[in-house]
Amino acid sequence: MKLLYTLIIVFSSGSIFAQVGIGTTTPLADLHVVGDALVQGGLVTTNLTTVSSSEENFKLVTRITNSTPAGKITILDPDYMDVAPINTVNYHFVNVHLDNLSDVNLMYDEDKYVVGVANFRHVGDAIKKVPGGDNYSIGHFVVRTFKSGGTWHLEISNKELDLNILDSLEYHITLIIYNKLYFREFPSITTNLGGSNTGTASSVPIFE
Repeated sequence: MKLLYTLIIVFSSGSIFAQVGIGTTTPLADLHVVGDALVQGGLVTTNLTTVSSSEENFKLVTRITNSTPAGKITILDPDYMDVAPINTVNYHFVNVHLDNLSDVNLMYDEDKYVVGVANFRHVGDAIKKVPGGDNYSIGHFVVRTFKSGGTWHLEISNKELDLNILDSLEYHITLIIYNKLYFREFPSITTNLGGSNTGTASSVPIFE
């Protein structure tokens, strides 16, 4: 007796919707990962061209290149950050006599931040002109941040002239604070121009 087996394959049309969970049995999205994610190749991404009012609370997903092994995925969540990647802080110094702030400790840790200066202006009594060379001079201002004792400091000073001792003025300045978690500070490059007004820098930063 011969037995005849008939295999019937039924094809049906339609769409199948499924959610995939990794580390969870109850996925809440098309792909729901509970735990760490490691990407050692490239990520396929799209551009965020506009942000509507309903999308303002989005988080940033980033790939860590120095994790072990490289490629750990994490979230940049501003809600849990002490500072943002870039911050601006406005300072207002009042009742400044003889116009010089030689050393103001800004208290920003130099290992964590890079501090720059923008939007400097002074308000109040003017520096009186004095003869200088063929013309009259009001000196020259130096406005800079520098490191000292592990923190960032501020100098605002006129290197040649001071106000009259009874006069005073105000300084307005904006500091730009860069978080070193997201930015690198390149080392200083020193070039001796030998007294010339022109020259070529001795080296350039190496971008890795």
